[in-house]
Amino acid sequence: VAAAASAARCSPELRTRAPQDRDPSRLTAESAGALLDLLPHTRAFRVTMRRLRPSMRAANASEAIVERIIATHLRPGIANLAPGTAHWSPPERLVEAALHGDGGYGDIRGEPALLAALREEHGREHVMVTPGANQAFVHALLSTCDVGDEVLLWRPYYFSHLVALQLLGLVPVFADCDERGLPTPGAVRASASRPGGRLRAVVLVSPSNPTGAVCPAELVRELGEACAQAGAWLISDEARDMGRCGEIWGDMG
Repeated sequence: VAAAASAARCSPELRTRAPQDRDPSRLTAESAGALLDLLPHTRAFRVTMRRLRPSMRAANASEAIVERIIATHLRPGIANLAPGTAHWSPPERLVEAALHGDGGYGDIRGEPALLAALREEHGREHVMVTPGANQAFVHALLSTCDVGDEVLLWRPYYFSHLVALQLLGLVPVFADCDERGLPTPGAVRASASRPGGRLRAVVLVSPSNPTGAVCPAELVRELGEACAQAGAWLISDEARDMGRCGEIWGDMG
């Protein structure tokens, strides 16, 4: 459209043949295509434009409800405890390194020194660093699940986890926590045994977002065993890193 408008302004022929009641800088796709047909070097090229739609996965994804709640209820005098915002700032030496360090691409899995420190701290060989927990969750889903696979979420669930499943073409299935706000191995087995089911992963969040319930170590082991029997991955979101699950994964292999 921009090219046709420019040509119409510059060419006497096009100015003559363009609609007189229309500013050439405000052309529709149809009139732009007609004008381009008049140019010798574009007669074999026809501009066709149509309305494009987003993917069905994006169009049907659930809303980030926390944004509506904040817009409705947050006002002076009310504290927002929804985001996991740290009350401390980065160490000064890290700020200086960011300002004066290399601005190029680093190792896609994370800086080697940081990876080495994390391997030592957590006793794990395979470690990857991501910009945030939501990005890590998406990486975990991409590496364990295929489109159409089912992923179990515990109600109440973290809203971003549901949206991630929807955007990746995965099928969320839901189970209720018990009266303590904790998941149950029985619900994993029930989801896995449904006729025609495709349970591929179970998401554990501890401490829970939004309830704050912490999953005891023995229950984590039982959930891991139930997932292993079902042939499903157990994806553990431990955003607060309270040190409760680190040893468990080593014991379970």
